[in-house]
Amino acid sequence: MMSNFFDKMKQSRTEKERLVFGDPRKAAQVSKLALWRKVCYAVGSMPYAMCNTVIGYYFTFFLLEVALLDPTYALMIVLLGRVWDGISDPICGYLCSRTKTKLGQFRPWLLLSAFPTAIVYFCLWYVPHFEEDVFNFLYYLIMYFLLQTLLTCVHVPYTALTMHLSYNQKEIDSVTLYRVIFEMFGTLLGIGIYTVSFTIFVRGADDDCVNGIKGRDIEKERAFRYHAAFLGVLIVLMILTTFFTVREQKEMTKEKTKLSIKEILKETWSFKPYRYLFFIELFSWLAVQFGQGNFTFYAKYVLKLDRTLPYVIFLLMIINIFWLPIWQLILSRIGKKTAFVLGAWILMPSFLSLLYLGYYPNLVWVLGVVIGGGISAAYLLPWSMLPDVVDDASLKTGIRREELFYSFFVFGNKFSSGITLGISTGVYKLAGYDQLACVQPWTVPLLFKLLVSCPPVIFILISLIFLWRYPINEERRAEIKEKLQKKRQTVKESVDDSIYSPSSRTGYASNEDRDSDFGESSFTLQGKLKNNKTDTSARS
Repeated sequence: MMSNFFDKMKQSRTEKERLVFGDPRKAAQVSKLALWRKVCYAVGSMPYAMCNTVIGYYFTFFLLEVALLDPTYALMIVLLGRVWDGISDPICGYLCSRTKTKLGQFRPWLLLSAFPTAIVYFCLWYVPHFEEDVFNFLYYLIMYFLLQTLLTCVHVPYTALTMHLSYNQKEIDSVTLYRVIFEMFGTLLGIGIYTVSFTIFVRGADDDCVNGIKGRDIEKERAFRYHAAFLGVLIVLMILTTFFTVREQKEMTKEKTKLSIKEILKETWSFKPYRYLFFIELFSWLAVQFGQGNFTFYAKYVLKLDRTLPYVIFLLMIINIFWLPIWQLILSRIGKKTAFVLGAWILMPSFLSLLYLGYYPNLVWVLGVVIGGGISAAYLLPWSMLPDVVDDASLKTGIRREELFYSFFVFGNKFSSGITLGISTGVYKLAGYDQLACVQPWTVPLLFKLLVSCPPVIFILISLIFLWRYPINEERRAEIKEKLQKKRQTVKESVDDSIYSPSSRTGYASNEDRDSDFGESSFTLQGKLKNNKTDTSARS
């Protein structure tokens, strides 16, 4: 009878190991994902990329130059919307961690968010023509809040789903590459659809001015509206494609330990490699967003290329995609950290050259090729490092919480966008920018020169400092893979009791080694309780 009891205990522990490290017998069956499943999963990344790329390049421009909102209102819309957007990411990750349905943990979020996202996206680019400017402000604020919430409900579960498609790390890396490639195609498609809409509907002069005051540009309004309608249809089709074709591995979505939001924050941010990677991604994307968010105004008021702007941005998107396989080859040869440094040194002189490009505006076509390569590195490499951090954390804690790591990562991406767009829009008015004036003061072109050049370089340098502190190099990455493989291998046999001691379960030789990566953890607290008991007995 006792032997049966211990057999059940071993079987239960084996099941726990499977939850974290995957069942190697099951992994053998699903080790190779079909190409069509990878493609169908990657298609689901495109709506978020399409929406955010068009918003990143054109939303502030649309509010000021098409909807003719006061810069103060535009600042409040962008800043408040992005603050809420950042808050909603950890909340969504928390809710995803508690979701358990017959359809899976993450897929139901995609199904419920598809149609509302498309409808709200169209409404965001519609000009309501309220007589009172405050009503226009409230309209765009509400639509922006709704859209960012819905995009969060799509993107957070979608990215977390990456780790639930296969037990094979090579397949996860492959799926991540497919996802990034399709995201880049999504950015190209979003900009391309607007470019086609712009070409069809915008045929008049640069600005319709009467006595030095701009009138409403009906052609641009129509271009934005029709692009949003077509994009809305694609949003629904792409999200549903992923929902109906992707399956979550059931063994990886069983019940997990439920944590409060406070515990989630502590568990996520106490892991040093994740903290460093988060700030690498945050500051590198801040650099890209500062250039991207202000480039439309820079092209119009410095380069005088308002009518050719959509084509310049479209070229930039093509170059981004062209560089992706090149960066994939580079990082496989020299490692992820070294590849990121190389991309940073491509971006910094490129951004600084924008200070002088006004004298030779046609060189923007050549410079776009170089900047596109650097942007691809800034986008691909942090996301390619994230699965390594998730694996490292699961190895050390015995629990996989990829939805939390991914949700905070998405938060960093959105937070950077909010900071750049908010700060930029806020200083426009300080420089004398008037959205209704046909001629701007000399301080306005100077401001746009500075915004697309100096802040990006500073942010890239900061990201390199965090990269220097980031501990997972290629040697450590190989070590993590080897340890995970050994953990999975032990599932085939009975699990020895020693596996579940704190040091073995975390993969550390000692608690001190573990605490160097994690702050005060549950193991440390257990030690303190033990010491307290010893002290109490000593006193007595």
